Amino acid sequence: MAITSGITKATKSDSEWLAAEAKALMETGWWSNYSRAENHCTWPGIRCNAGSVVEIDLGGHGLNGSITPQIGALSQLQILNLSWNSLTGELPSSLGNLTQLAVLDVSYNHFHSIPLAIQKMENLVSLSLSGNFIDYNASALGLLTNLTHLKKLMTLNLRYCDLSGPIPPHIGKLESMVDLDLSHNGLVGPIPSSVNNLTNLSSLFLQSNQLNGSIPEDIGGLTNLVELDLSSNRLSGHIPSSLGQLTKLESLYLYHNQINGFIPHEIERLKDLKYLDLSNNWFVGPIPSS
Repeated sequence: MAITSGITKATKSDSEWLAAEAKALMETGWWSNYSRAENHCTWPGIRCNAGSVVEIDLGGHGLNGSITPQIGALSQLQILNLSWNSLTGELPSSLGNLTQLAVLDVSYNHFHSIPLAIQKMENLVSLSLSGNFIDYNASALGLLTNLTHLKKLMTLNLRYCDLSGPIPPHIGKLESMVDLDLSHNGLVGPIPSSVNNLTNLSSLFLQSNQLNGSIPEDIGGLTNLVELDLSSNRLSGHIPSSLGQLTKLESLYLYHNQINGFIPHEIERLKDLKYLDLSNNWFVGPIPSS
């Protein structure tokens, strides 16, 4: 589907560079109603800086087909949002050429493959692949291990990606991570203790998987956590008392697990807590007074 509305402000650059970028953009087929002779910085969904394309925002524009490899020619691109479309196939390996890219959102399309070249995007801050049925050797292990090269990554959203297998311990290398969402997949095994290295985490969503074992004892080290959802798994053991150290926590969901023992009185320290659901577990003893 071609796009025919919405114009953004842009600057001029030399004609050769404009022509090269316009050629790459035209080959996507997303601006087929526009002429290569026009300044592509005025095309809908495009933002330029000093004549170079730095942002493409075409979320929810009814795009279909695949992403052309020529998109890798947009070397100054910083933001690419193609979410909520009907794009299919593989993400092209040429995306690895976009070394200035900070935000990549291709969520809720029909992609089935993520290129290894994604680890070259050393400036990537936010990566959203949710809602794509990613075939990564049917395992989360390879995909998440390769993403650990992205040292600046702060947001990773992989919900509803049909991932299976264990969460790799390498995930603890993503030390800049603030928001991590691996929910609604088929992940198995324990929550790796290396998660406790992610001390900048504000939100951790692991709900609706098949995780087992205990909640890591030293989860209390994640003192910046505001949202924690481990619901609808197969977690067992007790709630660690260190949970009381998460004094910024506003929502805590542990329902539909097999957690047992007493509800620790340390939970009373969570003064900012607004949402709490511990239902459908195997707790015994009294409910803490506050």
